[in-house]
Amino acid sequence: MELRDYFDFNSEIDIRIKGHRIAIQHVLNEYRQGMGTDELLHRFPTLSMEKIYATILYYLANMEEVEAYLTREKLMDEEAGKLIEMYGRTPTLINWEERLEEARQRLIAEGKYPVLPK
Repeated sequence: MELRDYFDFNSEIDIRIKGHRIAIQHVLNEYRQGMGTDELLHRFPTLSMEKIYATILYYLANMEEVEAYLTREKLMDEEAGKLIEMYGRTPTLINWEERLEEARQRLIAEGKYPVLPK
């Protein structure tokens, strides 16, 4: 099994642990704040220790790429929060995807949205 096989790469801001709705940033944010693997297992009881280690190893093996992913995800989460503050939680009223894509393009133009060369 390849390391990437542990994950579902849904988009540039959505990498999930395969078989779960848990995104890698949830595990990695705790890990980067000093939480150990046993604590992560307690915090995320539906994950196996194997998947926790796979997530950490993926981060360590692809640090530049994953750091860029974490930055993109955080920026887009902040943009989504701004839309919710302005319009509430009714996505159809605010053209959710269209407005988030506009925000993404603005952040790219401002040089704040990390894009790695392919």
